[in-house]
Amino acid sequence: MTGLITAVYFLISVLFSIIIFLLWARIGMYYYHVSSLNPVSKTIHTLTNPLTIPFSFLFRSRASARRIDLPALTALIVVEFIKFIVFSLLLLHTVMPFLLLLLYVVTDLIVEPLNFLFYAILIRVVMSWVNPGWNHPLAYVLASLTDPVLRIGRRYVPIIAGLDFSPLVVMLVLKLIIIFIAASLPIHMI
Repeated sequence: MTGLITAVYFLISVLFSIIIFLLWARIGMYYYHVSSLNPVSKTIHTLTNPLTIPFSFLFRSRASARRIDLPALTALIVVEFIKFIVFSLLLLHTVMPFLLLLLYVVTDLIVEPLNFLFYAILIRVVMSWVNPGWNHPLAYVLASLTDPVLRIGRRYVPIIAGLDFSPLVVMLVLKLIIIFIAASLPIHMI
């Protein structure tokens, strides 16, 4: 891979990572019923609306009864397909066969929410070290998204001398799963 292709790959990868991160955040906030009045929620909806509005006409019936934001999930899947088509054109100079493309999309749909949870827990841990009683809209969103996973970790890792090591253990498990999945793919594109 030449230097120019590597630089372009990096820039495209960052762009797709940001878009996918925002779409996963939107799906997670919808699933856990984070208030739409929250400033973080408003910002994420504003940034992702151009991607989700074209798909919202497909899912108009009983939108409030669903637990999953289907327009955002559809946009996410489309963005994932575009991402790996662009990567295969850039790195392989051809489009991957459909089954291989589907494998990468499904794998990335598993890896990206794990990455999202990893960084959300990391940000939450740093925020708790800096100011434990921080009452910020982002703190509420992070707590809503990470508490279900951390509850599982707290079941297995007790609080020792007033210190909660469950975020560390959960982050370690998340990273191990991500590394295992990424290493199992035939070509490194994730």
